[in-house]
Amino acid sequence: MSKNVQHSAANLNAFNAFEKVFKHLGALDTFFNMHKTLISTELDLTNNCDCRCPGCTGIRDTKGTLKFQQVQKLADELADVFGAKSIIISGGGEPLLNPEFVRILHYIRSKGLKIGLNSNGLSLDETKARAILECCTYFRVSLDAGSDEMYLKTHGLKKEKFQKVVDNLRMVSRLKRELGSPTAWGTGFLTGKETLGDILPFVKLSKECGVDFAQLRPFTGDFTPIDREFEKAKATYEDAQFKVTASQHKYARFCDADKRPYGNCRGMFFNTVVTADFRVFACLHHRQKPKYLLGDLNETTLKQIWESPRIREVYQSIDFCDCPPFCRNDDINRGLEYLAKPVNHADFL
Repeated sequence: MSKNVQHSAANLNAFNAFEKVFKHLGALDTFFNMHKTLISTELDLTNNCDCRCPGCTGIRDTKGTLKFQQVQKLADELADVFGAKSIIISGGGEPLLNPEFVRILHYIRSKGLKIGLNSNGLSLDETKARAILECCTYFRVSLDAGSDEMYLKTHGLKKEKFQKVVDNLRMVSRLKRELGSPTAWGTGFLTGKETLGDILPFVKLSKECGVDFAQLRPFTGDFTPIDREFEKAKATYEDAQFKVTASQHKYARFCDADKRPYGNCRGMFFNTVVTADFRVFACLHHRQKPKYLLGDLNETTLKQIWESPRIREVYQSIDFCDCPPFCRNDDINRGLEYLAKPVNHADFL
């Protein structure tokens, strides 16, 4: 990783895609000229998982684990053909369970692609942690609890597993200090009616484990406000080395009468998801749904998929009734809807 790339608790982004998409003016230009350009790709390394989350949004009914050669093919094409910027490794299932996880990370990084990694943290060991800290721009563990009681509710696992994850958090923090790694490193917590009371214990525990940030984000479809808990957590625990952050652009819209003020999902042209069976879907929320299948990388290339009539067919057939509120592409769609609006007398500045 380049020495001039700096990541710290002080300059973490606000998880706001509305603003970030405007940093890619070249891609926007090609988009509006009907040539689609990928910036980021979500990658499922496996559908296997070692948690039993009651609210799981992963893929439990479809087996699959990507081989190194498949990821190599994808990374080559993203970097060399699309000029893409990043890969987000998530799931699906738990990415650390892919037997070639370390080799995969190093190869993706060698192609100049930035890596974001989301994990439940159970399968961490020092070898994997070193690879993560050497290769990833950010790494977030979905802790989703500040106590073993809440961990049982959110991950379906008992106290000893919760303690194992906590021990792993401390291990990664120690290694990060030893390596001087610039990786932005933190924990995640899904907020909702049932988890509201564990926000402060979660933030306190995260800080004690030495991470850079603790991030709050809402359970899909749960509009429980967190203003009081969020502000108290920031006032109590935040300092120069540790930040309490949240997907504030989502929370701020909980009371909006129109939670989707746009008519098209333009965001699907800027990021996509490649699943553990090496197929491409319109977005992560529609994994394994035939209606939203863009193509099969076992049979063709990503470039051919992106240039095929199928991608336009899917785009035109998207039914927002199938989509959760404040989805991955929501902020991007808001930004592109704003840009697409006609302006009277635009030539007169």
